[in-house]
Amino acid sequence: QPRYSDLAIETALTLGCVFGMRLRQTEGLMNSVFDLMGLDIPVPDHTTLSRRAQKWKPPARRNRPLPDGPLHVLVDSTGLKMYGAGQWREEKHGARSRRKWRKLHLAVDANNGEIIAHKLTDQNTDDPSQVEPWLSQIDGG
Repeated sequence: QPRYSDLAIETALTLGCVFGMRLRQTEGLMNSVFDLMGLDIPVPDHTTLSRRAQKWKPPARRNRPLPDGPLHVLVDSTGLKMYGAGQWREEKHGARSRRKWRKLHLAVDANNGEIIAHKLTDQNTDDPSQVEPWLSQIDGG
């Protein structure tokens, strides 16, 4: 009988993937987060994560057909800072480098919150200019 739910294992493995951590580090992160939140929740240990990760498959992307008729779409973008050798050089030698930013443009179905189109561009691209590329991503668009 598994002690931890599939959701608990999936959450831990996902956080580990997102932050590029090994299983022991993921276990420590989960413990720290729960301690900061004041929760007394058991955290899967690294051996349990390892064992369950062998059988775990990431959820398949849902390819739901879009509803017939008009589609209410919410559009937004967010800035993402690009990290690389420039930050190391800046700390080591004090040289200033130009910060590189990218913009992630998202189109979200207002009815269910599902991301239906996305585009990663440079920092100078605005949302309205991305409507045409989004429409080509949306089925039936």
